[in-house]
Amino acid sequence: MADVRRLPVVVFLTGALIVAGVAGRPAGKAGDKVALTPGPAPSEAPALALSSSWFCAGGSVPGGAAPGELLLDNVGPRIINAAVRLVSSSGRARELNLSVSSGTAQLVPEQVPAAAAAPGATGATGASAAPWVGAMVTLYGGAASVSQVVSTREGSASQPCSSSSSSQWYFPDGAALRNASDEISLLNPYPVDAVADLSFTTEQGLEQPDAFRGVVVPAQGLTVLDLGAHLRRRSHIAVTVTTRGGAIVAYQTELVTKPPAGAPRLGTPGALDPVLPQPGVSLTLGAAQTSTSWWWPEGADGPGYVERYVVYNPGGGTARLTLSLVAAGSGAGLGSASQLTVGPSSTLVVTINGQPWALPGIAYAARLRSTNGVPVVAERSVTAGAPSLYRGIGSLLGQAVPASQWLVAPNVQVLEPRIWLEVVNPGTEPAVVLVDFVSRGKREPVGGIPGLVVAAGQHAEELLSGADTDQVLVLSSSQPVLVEKDSYAAAPANGVSLAPLVVLGR
Repeated sequence: MADVRRLPVVVFLTGALIVAGVAGRPAGKAGDKVALTPGPAPSEAPALALSSSWFCAGGSVPGGAAPGELLLDNVGPRIINAAVRLVSSSGRARELNLSVSSGTAQLVPEQVPAAAAAPGATGATGASAAPWVGAMVTLYGGAASVSQVVSTREGSASQPCSSSSSSQWYFPDGAALRNASDEISLLNPYPVDAVADLSFTTEQGLEQPDAFRGVVVPAQGLTVLDLGAHLRRRSHIAVTVTTRGGAIVAYQTELVTKPPAGAPRLGTPGALDPVLPQPGVSLTLGAAQTSTSWWWPEGADGPGYVERYVVYNPGGGTARLTLSLVAAGSGAGLGSASQLTVGPSSTLVVTINGQPWALPGIAYAARLRSTNGVPVVAERSVTAGAPSLYRGIGSLLGQAVPASQWLVAPNVQVLEPRIWLEVVNPGTEPAVVLVDFVSRGKREPVGGIPGLVVAAGQHAEELLSGADTDQVLVLSSSQPVLVEKDSYAAAPANGVSLAPLVVLGR
């Protein structure tokens, strides 16, 4: 069985990287204006910063549902000192001080002193009794960042920590089924309590259980909510988190265990208690704002590799949208598009496999654009099982803020020792992309690979393997681009990790 993700977009030949042409038609021809909603990227590590703050959640203590680690990485020219405060959902805390040398990364297990569950932390209130952990990290210097990593028997996933907080967060998709749990972690990095309200759009409509209203997120503390406590047997859950005052950070951890033997799969006609077919874990930092334009640098579908785009419209107006696939090919290239409509406070799930406009067996970038100005939030999710080479689940929110420099954290998950860097150029000029590692405070090219040329409105990818995946890297582009980092586990292992990168410079 051929790997459906790996079409000849890139070809390695005697150390050189050859990039095939990509159609710009679905994303707009070169010269068209690209409208992106203004706003900061959720994770930024400016090179000249004197210090930066990072807020992480979504993992548990060792032995919990999703054991977590922090990954601190430094591409700056000198040692970075870090102050780490770990807090648990039971109210316990631990403080650490450490240093990260130039060009290196350091893992920090999220271990917090054991304690009994906090009062009220039971399924009756929707609060998770599992020992979950959040972190507040201060890095004293620039060009350094922090990521959250979770590793389970079902797979591993990572996500950059947030460098900002917000009074509102959105998650387009989740599930609470027999073998699927959905946990929302709310971290408050400030010295005053915050109060949050959660509302949900499910296949049963708009839901606002009382247990998820007026949720207290303690000062410099963590509250974790098990959505399945009050939204049982929901196959699709979109979430809006809003604070009544103050700002917080929100993460989603989705864990799918092996389905029971003989259990009906989700989508089976007449099934009363269905299950998801493929075990895995995904970790998502929420979207702090809606947008009229979202990009995904990589997409694909094929036998055993199921791709969905979930669009969530939390507003009061109907959104009219175009979902475009931007693929590689010969001559004028390949591409397709579909028109979508999503009503207010509603979601739309688009499964690419089997669509008449799908591009099976071909890798592509994807763009979702609002044609009537109504902003939305959207997520790409994948399920990989037989006969695909890969096993696991993964999800990735769309990106809306291009940048010219990105930090690439090393691959610490127990997956294939390879990283795919997927790049899309949403601008009007060609972009030349370089990947460097840091040695003795200076940047050096990775493997002598020449510049990756990405034409306007097109996408390309680059494979890193071997020792390159263990290094902290810098991706630089002559034009602002959008980038994601993907890694996959081949059977019999589980694990699909899709993650954005940390912005180093606009």
